[in-house]
Amino acid sequence: MHSISILKRAIAPAGAAVFVSVSLLFAQDECLEKGTALFGQKKYKKVIMTLKKCDSSPKASQLLGISYYELNYMEEAKEYLKKAIAESPENMDIKIRYATAFARNRQFKKAVEEFRKLVETYPDNRDVRAGYAQALGWNRKYDQAIEEYQALLEKDPRDFESWIQLGIITSWDKKFKEAVDIYKAICTAQPSEKHEIDARLNLAEVLSWMKQFDESIAEYDKVIALAPKDARGFMGKGKVLEWQGKYKAAIRIYEQALQADPGNKDAQARLQQLMWVK
Repeated sequence: MHSISILKRAIAPAGAAVFVSVSLLFAQDECLEKGTALFGQKKYKKVIMTLKKCDSSPKASQLLGISYYELNYMEEAKEYLKKAIAESPENMDIKIRYATAFARNRQFKKAVEEFRKLVETYPDNRDVRAGYAQALGWNRKYDQAIEEYQALLEKDPRDFESWIQLGIITSWDKKFKEAVDIYKAICTAQPSEKHEIDARLNLAEVLSWMKQFDESIAEYDKVIALAPKDARGFMGKGKVLEWQGKYKAAIRIYEQALQADPGNKDAQARLQQLMWVK
């Protein structure tokens, strides 16, 4: 009997430890499940608050990294994305976000370095090469960026995302006429509605830089017709009207922007600035 008592006393702590471990495992699973659900709802702040309690999980590292990335907290994003890469080295989305995080943190040279490493490892990956091209553009290596986008377009002439980025880089290089031609070509090539809207928004902006204000407004009107709930068309048109000195007309357009997007802070700010107009 004495021996049995000793055995029971020895087993009891081990059993308690197992119970605690199982309880922690269930708590981790519950934490991760809740964080994943919040992530699916794009409630990134709540994701962080939840998953910080169980950030030892590989899945938690990935979701925390992406959540910080979406909230534009790039130092924290890089920390968790780097950890997620170590835990899931074949996850391409995480690797691309990690490299892009340097650019979004204005560390453009480092972004180019990170993307160059990815290009060396994955030379045929479209998203890697597009990210590399974009990083080159941010680093003002316009000729190299244009070459990268042209190479992508040779492989897929209907890669409208690359066409739009090519137009953006070309306009950054102050080749406005060429950029206008690119955007017009996109609009006539039967792109998706999203790509047509993006192309026309960029086209309208470049035309305004060229002081072709009437043509710019005409393009913004086309965007508004395509996407009346998208405030970007109204905001762009309002700014051009201001540049023309048509302040009352600009006010009406900014009010329409607020109808499309009641929480639009840019529209609210412009209306505040134009309160002096009678």
